Amino acid sequence: MPTYDWPLIQQRSGDSIESLIATLLRREFVDARQINPSQGDGGIDILRTLPDGVEIWQVKGFTTSISSNQFGQVKNSWKRFLEEHVRPGGKPIIRYHLVTPWTPTEERVADFDKLTAGVAFPCQWDGDAFISGLADRFPETMQRFTYGEAVLEQFISQKAMLAASPVERGEPLKMLDAIETRQDALDALRNTIHDNYRIEHGTRTVSSNQEIPLPHEGDSAVFHRMTYLGDCRWKYESIVPRTPEASKIDPICMDVEFLTIPGTPEHAAVQAWEAWGTAFKDVRVRITTTGGPFAHEEAVESTVSIFERSHANIPLLYLRCTESNGQRRFRMPLEVTSQTVGSQTGWLRLVLDTPERSLNLELRFKPGDNAEAKVQMGNVDGRNPESVCDELEELFGICESDVMSVETEAGSALLRAHGAVLPSALEAIYLPIARHLTLLQKHTTPALVMPSVVEITDRQFRHLSLLATTYGGIPHRWNWTELTFQVPEGGLEVASTKNVVTNAIAGRGTIVQVEVPVFALGNRTYTVDHPLASSVHSVQLEQGVDLARLKSGDTFRLVPGADDSVTTAKVVDWTLGSIQFG
Repeated sequence: MPTYDWPLIQQRSGDSIESLIATLLRREFVDARQINPSQGDGGIDILRTLPDGVEIWQVKGFTTSISSNQFGQVKNSWKRFLEEHVRPGGKPIIRYHLVTPWTPTEERVADFDKLTAGVAFPCQWDGDAFISGLADRFPETMQRFTYGEAVLEQFISQKAMLAASPVERGEPLKMLDAIETRQDALDALRNTIHDNYRIEHGTRTVSSNQEIPLPHEGDSAVFHRMTYLGDCRWKYESIVPRTPEASKIDPICMDVEFLTIPGTPEHAAVQAWEAWGTAFKDVRVRITTTGGPFAHEEAVESTVSIFERSHANIPLLYLRCTESNGQRRFRMPLEVTSQTVGSQTGWLRLVLDTPERSLNLELRFKPGDNAEAKVQMGNVDGRNPESVCDELEELFGICESDVMSVETEAGSALLRAHGAVLPSALEAIYLPIARHLTLLQKHTTPALVMPSVVEITDRQFRHLSLLATTYGGIPHRWNWTELTFQVPEGGLEVASTKNVVTNAIAGRGTIVQVEVPVFALGNRTYTVDHPLASSVHSVQLEQGVDLARLKSGDTFRLVPGADDSVTTAKVVDWTLGSIQFG
């Protein structure tokens, strides 16, 4: 006696009984692939590609004793299978299955054995017992196909009751076990939602409230839904295909209507994405999702952001400079930092950096048109100043008569240009900063790196230039107005201070300030180990100050004498650690 009333199921389900069996097979064998009937099945409904060959299933929805005409359908399927998949060669067949809800009689088994005789692989007829075994392992699939959504809702209610039952209070481990039991029930419930996809879920904590935990490279999910829980925590639900064919059988599609207003930055960003594939963020849209477990018929208003995909496996590209006589000046490797393709146009956009990122190139390609190029200053933040300096020196060797090209490793040119002119700021700002920091590196142990040039102020740039000149051997002469001193504690220190000031006023000594320079460029702060010494040329006491009457803790000021200048220079004969700074 059959386990299920297949004729009744056939009456309720119509032609979907074949889909039911195919779905159960795909759930049992995650590497199984369903053949698209629109392309002609060639005697195959389901197949698995294994290391030693291919396993085949041909499904027929026969629920009762089959007639001669129905067995003729089996013969025709077998004939197509031999003609299209066995005789032409290709991957070996390791097993062939005929699957029907009806359990064949011995006579029909004999007919099948006779039909399939002569092939080098085993053939078998799987009937009611085989399908019932699959149905027992995936009851929610069987119930949905055979009894509709009402029974599925009953199944869900049973699982939900277990998940919602109170958690026993007691020892922490026992409570945790009880929670795990209910979580398992919820997971089982979630697993019933869809035959082609499963939903993986959990929570993630990120470092910032505004940061969305994006999927990592190689993530098997095809759709993610993120919900912010507060306190930098996000709940994620990820749709993962159960089989490689899931997205073909039930594709997930999003119908997106952009709600941007012409003339706004958001509208321009969407147009740029359509033309060149550039990313954008937080654009208002109206979305309808079809397919998969998150499908919804009504449109939902939201915001959408487009992030650029990884651009791995891009061929090496080079910047080549050739003199007018054909002599090569240099060939510099380029790093591809961005590769995008227009979502509507298919136009290609490449963003390239020179090795030290001092120069940035953006190339745009339209089929049938000449490539467009934009050259601008790069971002050298964090790079080695000496390497940046060397790269810029090489780039400044370009002459107006030279031919510039971007080419592949094999030498095929993607773009050629004559009379290339570099951005003026490279020579006016980038190169001096690289040279100055390279010079200062000789006088300090900490590794100096290039700053973010766009963040540097004019005052910071002038200060850097002054330091580089000073350490280059040219003392800096400037003017001063006053010096404030405090008489130290202790008799000997008081006497020593007064003696130094007296000798300086009398011209028998000089007041010298020794310091380790600390300077800023943008948001970076730098320190030079080698100290600088600043010497005043002439001093006198501020009017009204009696040096002899000063005691510990008193403050007094010195002002310029006949010469109000100061000379600052690097300390000579200095070695690391020879001067201690308190």
